[in-house]
Amino acid sequence: MIRSIRVIGIGMGDPAHVTGEAARALATVDVFLVADKGEATADLVAARQAVCDALIPADHAYRLVEVADPRRGPDAERDDTAYGRGVRDWHAARVAAYAEVIEALPAGESTVGFLVWGDPAFYDSTIRIVDALVEHWAARGLAVEHDVVAGISAPQLLAARHRIPLNRIGAPIHVTTGRRLVDEYDPALGDVVVMLDGRLACAELADAFPDLELFWGAYLGTPDELLVRGRLGDVVGEVQRVRADARERHGWVMDTYLLRPTADAAAAGPPAFPPTGPLGDGVLTVRPFTVADWEVLRDEHNNEESLRWDFEGRPVNDAEARRRTALSVRGWRLGRVARFVMVDAATGRPAGTIGVMRVGPPGTGLVGYGVLPDFRGRGFTTRALRLVSRWAFDEAGLARLELGHKVGNEASGRAAARAGFRAEGRLSGRLPNPDGTRSDEIYYSLVRGEPTS
Repeated sequence: MIRSIRVIGIGMGDPAHVTGEAARALATVDVFLVADKGEATADLVAARQAVCDALIPADHAYRLVEVADPRRGPDAERDDTAYGRGVRDWHAARVAAYAEVIEALPAGESTVGFLVWGDPAFYDSTIRIVDALVEHWAARGLAVEHDVVAGISAPQLLAARHRIPLNRIGAPIHVTTGRRLVDEYDPALGDVVVMLDGRLACAELADAFPDLELFWGAYLGTPDELLVRGRLGDVVGEVQRVRADARERHGWVMDTYLLRPTADAAAAGPPAFPPTGPLGDGVLTVRPFTVADWEVLRDEHNNEESLRWDFEGRPVNDAEARRRTALSVRGWRLGRVARFVMVDAATGRPAGTIGVMRVGPPGTGLVGYGVLPDFRGRGFTTRALRLVSRWAFDEAGLARLELGHKVGNEASGRAAARAGFRAEGRLSGRLPNPDGTRSDEIYYSLVRGEPTS
């Protein structure tokens, strides 16, 4: 009867890379379950057997049992929803297959092991499946212990083979999959480690970010190890050829890579907005958002007048207000949005919000603002527009500011005009309404050098 399950990271195939803890764990397992994915990956099963033979003492009896792996489906052709559903279905089928095998084991085989390439933390499927197996038996009143033993990961070995650190001083590391890379890539992410990439997605970044430095490795830790390093625009073709040849020889490829922005690659994104202290005119002060300002964002959005002109007309709850505020703080660092809190200089109370978002052609910013009900009618919007416009032109390097409001929101337009913004026209049906209709937008601009009052 099953008593325990051990998930053991075995590194990248070389018994010398298995940690001491993992080696001791191997010697406690009675049966290792290995997914049988057909002849193309038979050598992966053999590699697992070689690790066990090298590290498990001769007096400990064990065996490997191959379990036919359920078909997963064409991941590359699925959208995110279908992909997620397909993976969940695949996991459920795996759980059923493993449970059937485990429940048929003889009484003396009570400890089952799963051997995971690299480190189990980077390949969540096995841990999720084991969790589901434990829940499966718990529902029947059987308590099964399980643990996870770390291993040397592919990113660690990749860095060692290229003789580099994964991190740089003060820089972040972002770990993602090939499926997500193109949609989410931004040089501001820092060094990006890409795993589980069946199609070498970095090739789609080569035109936009040719100066990225690529550190690629396949079959790491095995006699077939392959390494390529260089400027992405220069070496991506070589990697594609090497990778295709290797897949032809072996029937499979297990690779990972690191993308490292150079100064030129980082410059492809917008610069961070410059730091600033409070800006004031004696009546109103504007200061940069902090994460503590979520209540101001919530209250400015949720009052009746703001909801009237909102796109969705839906109040923001506390959790959403916290999330938006945190993203605003991050957006400042990434150079995407600079958001300020308006503060009544006489009382120190928050009076509203105002922000500038980089949009469209370089040097252009889109301005948005809102004032809390208690402070309306006191000219705070105009004052905030003047203060933030001067900062945007003089400190942030913008050359043109734009803003707009729905037809009928005359108060917003009057405040913009008093701050020096000039109406440029009417855009038909540009802004959505909560009831599903669309409103025309009155559009304004202010160009650097024009008076702000």
